[in-house]
Formats: sequence, structure tokens, C-alpha cells
Amino acid sequence: MALFVAINAKYVHTSLSVRLLRAVAGGELLERSINDSVFSVAADIVKTGERHILFSCYLWNIAFVLKVCDILKKADSELLITLGGPEVSHRAEVLLEAEKNIDHIICGEGETKIAEFIKNPPPRGVYRFDAVDDLDTIPFAYLPGELEQLSGRLIYYETSRGCPYRCAFCLSAATDGVRYKSIDLVKKELMQFIKAGVPLVKLVDRTFNADNRRACELVEFIKEHSKSTSFHFEVKAEAMSDALIDALVTAPEGMFQLEIGVQSTNPDTLARINRKNQFDRLCEVVKRLQKNPGIHLHLDLIAGLPGESLQEFQKSFCDIYALSPDDLQLGFLKKLSGTPIKTEGSAFSEFAPYEVIHSDRMSYRELIHLKDISAALERIYNSGIFKKTLFALGQHFTDCFSMFEALCAFHDFTQAISQKHLYEVVYAFCSTLGDENLTDAVIYDYCLRNRDIPSFMQNRPDLHELFFSLLHQEELFVTILPHMTNKKPVERHKYLRLEKIGDCYYLFEPAFGRAYDITKETERMLSDGTVF
Repeated sequence: MALFVAINAKYVHTSLSVRLLRAVAGGELLERSINDSVFSVAADIVKTGERHILFSCYLWNIAFVLKVCDILKKADSELLITLGGPEVSHRAEVLLEAEKNIDHIICGEGETKIAEFIKNPPPRGVYRFDAVDDLDTIPFAYLPGELEQLSGRLIYYETSRGCPYRCAFCLSAATDGVRYKSIDLVKKELMQFIKAGVPLVKLVDRTFNADNRRACELVEFIKEHSKSTSFHFEVKAEAMSDALIDALVTAPEGMFQLEIGVQSTNPDTLARINRKNQFDRLCEVVKRLQKNPGIHLHLDLIAGLPGESLQEFQKSFCDIYALSPDDLQLGFLKKLSGTPIKTEGSAFSEFAPYEVIHSDRMSYRELIHLKDISAALERIYNSGIFKKTLFALGQHFTDCFSMFEALCAFHDFTQAISQKHLYEVVYAFCSTLGDENLTDAVIYDYCLRNRDIPSFMQNRPDLHELFFSLLHQEELFVTILPHMTNKKPVERHKYLRLEKIGDCYYLFEPAFGRAYDITKETERMLSDGTVF
């Protein structure tokens, strides 16, 4: 037998690759994360008693894996250690020469020969496996009952391999064509996730809508059968058919999450990474998808691409920010072995994750500046907790990029920070701009999700009697909060808070992130003396 080991980036992640190999070859599975100790992982491996250890290697775990291998070989030199995965496949010979603790490196898609490889381990060396011609021959990755055991963690699935687009920075550019599982098998396997009540399934297909008709059929199938399972997949927005867009727009709230790789809106940069300039079409598709606010849209940018200066990246940033995605991911170019990207004039780290140090148009200092922007973006925009504040702040700056630059100049968002302290920092920043509407917006955003009183808010005992009276206004609850009409005033008090912000009175329901402007009702009560 053998032990398949996955070292994930976070505990919440799971590994699809090792589960697919296990489904073909049998054996045991051990999952840990890079946040664990290398010594504890090595100990857990030894405790299994398995003699052939196979690691799935990626950018995020290769350094960790090699340390574990060093411990294992020093503990027992007779153990067989095999590495596979994208991080070792394109530099296999060099790595095997450098790492004496490794017995084998397998390249390509392991399912074709992994069972025989484990049964009869060959001499030390590099072994290349062919691509799987028929994906239907690969068994379902998850064992009976396993999906229920993985409750609370991210579940991954694939319906295809390969990509029709050849973006120069992507490993898929090194492969030809797309291979699909039969749609009937995909539907059968999707039903296993749905029946198990999996909260979220993330498809690893490079481009879910490489075949729009097939994608549309799968979306309609999910809409028909899923009650609580959501699905996340990556799409090429510019290539989406009208039928697929319409199918998504009519989906129930929360059923779909779409990831759209924009990377840049600079025409010269797009040409240099083998992408077409179709920004107008992308904008059109995004706006159509946003007609369904229940679809979560995640848009990606990459800093450090060839031909894009800081000023040109700033325009790309503002172009995408203007589309108001739910998430705006600012990543940094990585030069992966096996990708055809041309990076003359750029420099990259020689170790994982092989990230850009400077590009042909952007200095290291400028990229560091964008790291700061990325951290602020993640905490303030992608958190979704400052929507009113960001809208109000936008009125004070010439563009959104300048706004984030000002935030970064005020505070270092790359450092760990609690959510409450984050509100305090943003409030302090808004206070420096001398506009009470800004600080009021922060208070509104805080009350939308919290029931306590932070340092930047005053306790308002003058509102206590008013709040008590409001809780007894049955007509108000029938109109605004009908789901609370069957609750007593004392129960309503547990879930609601009343605040006066500026000249307006708001009733907040923090558990659901909802607010109700009850200024008219409150002023009427104050004027006609119905306050107790």
C-alpha cells in the first residue's frame, strides 16, 4: 500500500489530486496544512506505518514538503518518497539531482499508471505519465461518507481538464485542447454533493464555459436539483453566451459564485500575455450578471505583467473597481516553469512562489506599494463591511486608487488587525478628512453587523425609552420586520439596535446585516407622544 500526502495552504482546503489518485490506486490519505509543524506532519506519516509516501506538490507547499522529506529519510532511509504535481513536473531532473531524499518524481497525470507504479516501484528516477484520454475512467474522488466528514471545509471537483485559451502566464498554455467528462457522469457526481448537503463546491476547471452549451446545461441541472449547495467556477466572461448569462441571472440567491480573470485592461499588456482586448464585452457581461445580486462575482488583477507601468496598472485597477465586484483580487505575477510568458527586463525570485521582484515597467518599490494596496483592498473592500463608508470616501478622491493610497499612508494594513480595531482605524482616517458624513458612514457600517458600542461611538441613553417604545409598535413590525411579529418586545431587543446617525433614525438587525430607516415613524412617535 501507499500513503498519499496533501499539504494544503489552509486547514479549510482539501486536496482533489490525492483523492483522485487514491480512487484509482487505493491506499491511505493524510491531509495537513502548511500551518502545521513539519515535525508533527513527519510524525503523523510515520505513525501510519506506510512505506511508500507520495506527496502532491504545489507552489505553496514545496518548501514544506522538502523539509518533511528530509526528516523522514533521516528517520528511516528505507522509506520510498515520491513527488508529483505541477511544482515538480517542469523541473523534475534538476530537482531530483538536488534532493537526495527523493526517490521518484512523476510528471503528468498520475491516474494512468499510478496503481502499477505503487505495486512495482521502479528504480530512482523521473517518470512521465500520459494524459488521461477518457476522464470517465477516473472514479469519483470521494469515498462513501467522506463528504459528510469534511463538513465545514472546501470541496473541489473537476468536470474537464485543459483550456482553449493560452494565457502566457498559465500552465494550461503548455497543453493542447480540452477534455471533458461525459455530461451524464458529471450530473451523477454533482448529485452526490447535493445529496450530501455540501455547502460549497469549487470547480477546478480552467474555464467552465469553454463549451457554453455544456456549461448552460450544467447550470440548469444545478438550478433544478440543488437546494442548499453552492457552486464556484471560473469563467471567461467575454466568451459567455447569452443563454448561459440568462441561466445564471435567473438562478436562486447564493447558488453560484463566478471567478473572472481580468488581469489587466491595458491593450499592450494583454497582447503580450496572449489575451484579446475585449474589455467592453467584459463590462457588458458583468453588468448583466449583476442583475442577479445573488451571484457572487470575483474579479482578478495581476500586478507585474509585462508592459504595464504603475500608472497603467492604476487605470486597470480603477476600471475593474468601477464594476463593483463582490471581490477584487490583486495578485502578483509568478513565473512558473513550463509557461511561455516572455519576461525580458523582469526579475523573479528563484524560489517558490517565483514572484515578480520587478517587471520591465515596474520597480520593486512600486510593487511593494501595490502589496500595501492589496492588503488594504482585502481588509476594507473584500471584507464587505465598509460599503457605505467606501461610497462616501469615493466622493473625496479623484479615483479609487488614490483613496486606497491615502488609506495605506495612514495605516499599515499588511499587519494583523482585529475587526474591531479595523473599524477604529477607518473611523480615525475618516475623521482626518473633516466630513461628518464619513464618520457617520463608519458608524452605520459598524451597527449593521455589531450590537456593542465601540470606542468611536457614544452611548445614547436618550434613545433607550424610544427604543423600548418602538419594540411595542406592532404596526411597525408588520410593515418592516414581519418575521418578528410573533416575538415579544423583550425578544426583539436581543436582535435589534436603534441608533440616530446624523438626522436619521435606523433600526439595525446585525445578525442579518440589515438596516431600516425609520425616521418618519420615529418622528411621528416623538411628535404625538407615543414614547413611553
